[in-house]
Amino acid sequence: MVAVDLATGPLWPVPSARTTIRSGQNSDGTAAERYLGCPALSERWSGVSSWTPQRVLDAAAAMEWVPGGAIELRTDDYRLIRYPDVVLDPALRAAQVTWSRTTRPLDAVIEEIAAYARVWGVPGVAWWISAATRPPDTEEALLARGADLIDAAQVLARELDDLPELDVPDDVAVELVRDERSFRACSDVSVHGWGRIEPDEAELARQLDETLASLAAWSSFRVIALIGGEPVATGGCTLAGEVAQLWGAVTLPASRGRGTYRAVLAERLRLAREHGSTLALSKGRLVTSGPTLLRAGFADYGEERCYWLPVS
Repeated sequence: MVAVDLATGPLWPVPSARTTIRSGQNSDGTAAERYLGCPALSERWSGVSSWTPQRVLDAAAAMEWVPGGAIELRTDDYRLIRYPDVVLDPALRAAQVTWSRTTRPLDAVIEEIAAYARVWGVPGVAWWISAATRPPDTEEALLARGADLIDAAQVLARELDDLPELDVPDDVAVELVRDERSFRACSDVSVHGWGRIEPDEAELARQLDETLASLAAWSSFRVIALIGGEPVATGGCTLAGEVAQLWGAVTLPASRGRGTYRAVLAERLRLAREHGSTLALSKGRLVTSGPTLLRAGFADYGEERCYWLPVS
């Protein structure tokens, strides 16, 4: 974990009122399923009927991941997080603005965030834009400063009054991650599937304790898919009230196209429904698992875009 002491630590830029900085407590909930495509608003009701679009979008806005070792800064104007190196991969940048809603001069807010990035020694910030971003011209302001679009995600949701038929192949088995053996198998698939650095034994022990504690409370869980007894895919789920937040799904390259993602999805939906969830929610990266999610009855609630803003 990272402890930050503003009184004795490095010279930080001065944020706006009521800023909090805290060391991360893993709430889990990173997203992995991603898809590009926006059905019309009327079509979305076919997938999610009793959850209104606004309720779904509010639930999506509440999906936040603060892994152990992260530094989170939350102000009235934005949420900025510095992820620890152990969770970084080619698609996950170290410093990210996960939301911004400000009435302050936008240039001042951008400079404030850039100053934090400089203190952290990172080359830039990944800044997420959604329909809730304020002011509405934030995207244009970032582009004017040389930002580039690097990612996009769709908000996908499905009610869990029933479960989809996903036609999981007979040769794919799925296990709940419930002990050290299954946790290490899950971690190995995640590391190699996402291209992350190998965690050391101390970090693995911390993650194992956290995973088992979350499972004991049924606040979050992970599953792993196997073919011929070999772990090949994994995915996680956080249970937040009635919402099942789907995250972290990845399949090893050699096993893609064999139904392992469908198996991981089916088991997460089954367990989530069994433990009281009424809505499954995912933020999905472009053209990976989106077609499967849509065929499983998920509806599209709009796009979030991510821009890379270099800092000098």
